[in-house]
Amino acid sequence: MPAIGSKRPSKASKVAKEVALQDPLTALPGIGPTSAARLQALGLSRVEDLLFHLPSRYQDRRFLTALASLQAGMETAVLAEVVAMERLPGRRPQWRFSLRDGTGSLAVRFFHLTPYQRQQWRIGRRFWCFGEVRAGQGSWEMIHPEWESADRPDFRPPEHLTPFYPSTAGIHQQQWRRFLQMALALLPSLEDPLAPLLPGWLPLSECLRQIHQGTESSPEHVLPYRRRLALEELLAHHLALRRARQQNAPLLQRPRPVCDHLWQKLLRTLPFQPTPAQERVIAEIVADLGKEQPMRRLLQGDVGSGKTLVAVATILHAVAMGMQVALMAPTEILAKQLQEQLEKWLRPLSVAVGSLTGSLASRERQAVLGALATGELAVLCGTQALFQEGVTFAHLGLVIIDEQHRFGVDQRRKLLEKGRLPHLLVMTATPIPRSLAMTLHADLDLSIIDALPPGRQPIETLVLSDHRRVELIERLRGLLQQGRQIYWVCPLIEESELLALQAAEASFRQLQEALPEFPIALIHGRQRVDQKNQSMEAFRRGDVQILVATTVIEVGVDVPNASVMVIENAERLGLAQLHQLRGRVGRGTAQSLCLLLYRGPLSVKARERLQIMRDSQDGFVIARKDLEMRGPGEFLGIRQSGEFSFRVADLLRDEDLLALLPDLASALERQPKARDVVLERWLGKRLQGYGAIG
Repeated sequence: MPAIGSKRPSKASKVAKEVALQDPLTALPGIGPTSAARLQALGLSRVEDLLFHLPSRYQDRRFLTALASLQAGMETAVLAEVVAMERLPGRRPQWRFSLRDGTGSLAVRFFHLTPYQRQQWRIGRRFWCFGEVRAGQGSWEMIHPEWESADRPDFRPPEHLTPFYPSTAGIHQQQWRRFLQMALALLPSLEDPLAPLLPGWLPLSECLRQIHQGTESSPEHVLPYRRRLALEELLAHHLALRRARQQNAPLLQRPRPVCDHLWQKLLRTLPFQPTPAQERVIAEIVADLGKEQPMRRLLQGDVGSGKTLVAVATILHAVAMGMQVALMAPTEILAKQLQEQLEKWLRPLSVAVGSLTGSLASRERQAVLGALATGELAVLCGTQALFQEGVTFAHLGLVIIDEQHRFGVDQRRKLLEKGRLPHLLVMTATPIPRSLAMTLHADLDLSIIDALPPGRQPIETLVLSDHRRVELIERLRGLLQQGRQIYWVCPLIEESELLALQAAEASFRQLQEALPEFPIALIHGRQRVDQKNQSMEAFRRGDVQILVATTVIEVGVDVPNASVMVIENAERLGLAQLHQLRGRVGRGTAQSLCLLLYRGPLSVKARERLQIMRDSQDGFVIARKDLEMRGPGEFLGIRQSGEFSFRVADLLRDEDLLALLPDLASALERQPKARDVVLERWLGKRLQGYGAIG
């Protein structure tokens, strides 16, 4: 069982002569149809793909430990001579060999040896073994160690870190190392399209060699080589989104002149002025509306930063330019609330606003669809019902998607197809660090509202043990007597909607018993839409003082008089969700309070998350902390169809590389062959998922 560090003559030289990197994996000795099918499940089909299947960790097997120095639990390498052997009784044959090195002894036990392997294990032979040391009968013991004959003239212990690869059933680590040795023999023929563009950087082939079988002193020293690959992967992603934008941004037949008379008319009636940040973003959007290419823009704004006003400004410019507008929200509650807000502002301007959701009665639905098809209805708010069959716009010119991360790319595309090259504005209140947003959404222009409206009260955030629940309820009694309104949120427990519902119902009953003099309502995902709307409306009017809810109220709900937020099991939630929930309060003139209830004992990470919530109210600061704690993959959540997950790049660690991408991409666009090599190498079939929202 040779280790990857062995210098035994291999099939590598033969492979280098007879196999090409673009050949299927079955061209390599030892990879038949069964193994190839298993590797295909990992996205590996060509020999070159093996080179970019990188180790997930390393083990240091370079140093030998004297047998006298062994300790239980140690993973180490030893070099010793076989001095005794015995076959152990039992249904299945086991072999036990005694080894000595002049300092001590070690037993090595195997549950299975092939006849060839058994022939090698003879008294007087020397072996290199690596494994975990356990306490045996009278001596230390290794069970099924990795081993290699040390009697060969060409034997040398491993000279580098031993890699371990992400695997699948039926492929063990020694096979991976054997496959990689054969693929590495072909490195001289590997194309390196970025080499001329990266003076001073190591060649790609050398980086791959060091990653797979380098002589570095520690796993950390491999990182510079991985960063060379990370740059190429980030560039492939950037190129794909850039290509998608070019392909999906045809010219409008005739750009319309920008018209702002409706927006100016509304501005004269508002009791406040837009913030400079809002004015800057509105100017960016209005400039897009007048261009030859349809707008494709992402609007980021922290909770309460005033994205709705920016959306209204965009809508009024679009309507004044003769367009219909579709505004899609993730929930019926939010869609209904957006409709009400828009009607309040747009009805005095004689702009008709409608709503289309799944729960709309048939007669009302037909009326809305009729007004939409004739153009009588200028603005339509709704959920996924907006892009269903039978929904026809007279002249859809602008699509606005709120909380865009909650919609898949197919849903966004279907809504865009309701018009002829409509403008697109996607909005999110989930802050993403600018560098990350510019990388993940290179197909969208980015606008950020980076300041909150004046007068927003800071939210006092307290962290309390669940043991103090009774004390907390008594404190809330005083606030309720002052006329304050309270959200009491019960989040998902172990990802179970049923358990979340049970927790919400239990808290609802407890609060009813403890505070019988105050009106309390319960809202959760299993209620009918009309029930949820009634409870929400009663809370908005002030008829209900405590709203007990699951995280259905996480986004969009706006009740200025609600100034207290209690979040149960706060230790279970991520920073982004905690920040979203906290943002439901602090919208009025009263000092607001957010109470994070936790059940101990707290893990180190949970304690850190709660401390961050106490220390900061800046969504972008919190987003960066979230990224640092969870890593990009988990931070971004479940990958939507057509969206990207990185194999090598770490968007936090490699943030400085992002600045290199635009110039590198421009250079590669002038070299189509080199560009296509990078795209195929890193994305392959995933290329088809790009550009779906264009």
